[in-house]
Amino acid sequence: MRTGRKGPVLRVLSLKTGLALPGLVLPGSALPGLALALALGVAAPAAAAEERYGVVTIDLRPEHGEVPTHLCVVSEVAGPRTRNRLSEYLSPGPGEPSEDGRTWDVLPQAWGAKLDPGAGQAPGACGQECRPRVVLPSRFDRASELFVACTADSLSSDDAAVAEPRLLVMMLEHLEGSPPSIESVALAGGVVTIGVQGALRRIVVTARSLGGHYEAQRRSARAEGQSGETKLVLLPLQPRCQWSELVLPGVRLRQRDRPRLTVQLDERPLDVEGCVDALAGDNHLRVRLPRTPPGRSAAIAVALSPDAGGEGAMGHFGGRWDGPWPPSQVTLRAHQVTFSWRPPECVYPTGVCPRAEIEAGIQCGAARAGDVCNYTCPEKVDVSDPVALTPPLTVTFEKDDPRQRWTDILSRGGQTLGSYVVGDAVYVHADIKSWRRDVPGARIRSLEVLGGDGSVRRFPVDGVDRLQIPLASATCEPLRAKVIGDRVYQEELAPIRGGMAELGPPEKRARIMTFNLLLAQGGSISLIHDRPESIQNPSFFVVLGQLSARFRPRRPKLARLSAELRLGGTLGQWGYYGIDSVDDPVRRTDGKPLWVRFLFEPAIVVDVVHPLSLSAGLGIGGSWPLRAEEVQNTSRFAPVYAPSLDARLAVRPWLSLVLQARVFLGERLQATFRDGAVANVHSLQTTSMTGLYGLLFSF
Repeated sequence: MRTGRKGPVLRVLSLKTGLALPGLVLPGSALPGLALALALGVAAPAAAAEERYGVVTIDLRPEHGEVPTHLCVVSEVAGPRTRNRLSEYLSPGPGEPSEDGRTWDVLPQAWGAKLDPGAGQAPGACGQECRPRVVLPSRFDRASELFVACTADSLSSDDAAVAEPRLLVMMLEHLEGSPPSIESVALAGGVVTIGVQGALRRIVVTARSLGGHYEAQRRSARAEGQSGETKLVLLPLQPRCQWSELVLPGVRLRQRDRPRLTVQLDERPLDVEGCVDALAGDNHLRVRLPRTPPGRSAAIAVALSPDAGGEGAMGHFGGRWDGPWPPSQVTLRAHQVTFSWRPPECVYPTGVCPRAEIEAGIQCGAARAGDVCNYTCPEKVDVSDPVALTPPLTVTFEKDDPRQRWTDILSRGGQTLGSYVVGDAVYVHADIKSWRRDVPGARIRSLEVLGGDGSVRRFPVDGVDRLQIPLASATCEPLRAKVIGDRVYQEELAPIRGGMAELGPPEKRARIMTFNLLLAQGGSISLIHDRPESIQNPSFFVVLGQLSARFRPRRPKLARLSAELRLGGTLGQWGYYGIDSVDDPVRRTDGKPLWVRFLFEPAIVVDVVHPLSLSAGLGIGGSWPLRAEEVQNTSRFAPVYAPSLDARLAVRPWLSLVLQARVFLGERLQATFRDGAVANVHSLQTTSMTGLYGLLFSF
């Protein structure tokens, strides 16, 4: 009987059971008549009320461990109790697709906590596999389509339940009828009582787990046959994770040993902080383990590495079991020998250890602790076929990049070995991945390593991110190196640390200023402004020589740009029209004296793509005849403005082919004209268009 309901339902139930209603006293002889009258008056409302209410009892039966401390019941419709949407208790977003539907993480609000559901758990095997999650069938596109009612176990402590919750998200369904409208939910000691609206006698009621701290079920459990409006469902549950107790012989674990502890399940690391319980100073280790899939066995390994100083007890233990869960207590077995190896200073990489194996091909596991490598042999103990290991043992080390092998003798467990390659070269590496090697005008081709004996070894850098450099011995002396490329680089001393030659950025060693010498020849045509018809535009031979200082930025992004300050000029011909040709109908120059131009020219150079670069400059200077007697036929010290445009094609780092176009502005050409019987000398303004080709030498 449902408590708290009033009206006709209580009256009918009182008549059926023969119980007196509160405040109503009837004589026994009047009871049959009054009952008949009451029955006729309330039969229809009472029957309707009974049709609208039923009770579903669900017996939760975990296959292992404890019953849930919290419960969330999901229905497809909102009801008096299912007032919240399921999406309010799940992680935001559309969920992750899986083979059974979509998966969401459950927020801690579902069990009344305000903590991050992953608090204290790293994203290892325990953190991922034991985190509460919900899997919705594929027919539900969004979690917001479902409604939920959550409650806690009335028989458990609130603080303990929130500190270590066991949440079950369960879906209640009617196979033949409308989805259940839930009026009440109660959880007590693994028994769930759910009040629903509906005629349960004509409905098949099913329930199944959608997840939480338990596995989601593909198949629903049917209610067993019971009469009336009460249904009973037996729902088996499979916990996703469970605490298990491991016994490590000969070891006592304290809280300060937690940083040295490593736990692996089927070669997957477990988060020691989130999946290992408090260490009580004995040889018992309580670990939270995920459920093993059906048909598979599980293997666990517990390793205790040395502390940061290379001290502290070490150990390696292993165990195996068949089935989803281990026995209530698992005693692990120890079958290994431990030792350490101290690498040589500077030349061996930090953070990595060479591979090692002992006799009979037993592989050893390695862990780097500061400047020491700690080994456990074998890394994983096969408890079904343990191997007894007794020193002295031959240890074979092997490293990569390049591959080298050497051996040593282990006389006792825990010994520290220090041997290294014998008779072979010692290799260090140089990381050049961050180098900008393809910037036009600042390309890098190789790295030169200078030996103390005067030897020079060159290592190409094209297409490689790391150089392998041999040394004569294991040493911490810095490496003398020099970058070779389009630019000029200074030598540097690269310190060696952890097997790496720490080369600095090459642009920091690049010379900012270099020098160029341009030698070119060509010709020019002088365009005469306001040219008389009798005079043709003359052409002249020109030789150009310029010495320039070139300034290139060090930054790789700007290295393709450079500025030049050029100093030089041209030596060539110039012309004049004198008295000898004054009467010619088509006049030609009377003479072509040697003509000098001096230029100071700032310019900008852009390396477009190797080997092509372009340059633009503006020359400022003057021009005059080389021989003084020609001054009377030409102008002298005429100011000149000479913009130029170059195209350069590099054939060697120090040599380029140059094509130059240049315009000379401001020069004048003298011509004599006859005005009647008088000959007058006129100064004609010209613009000289010059084309040159030559060689550019860089040094």
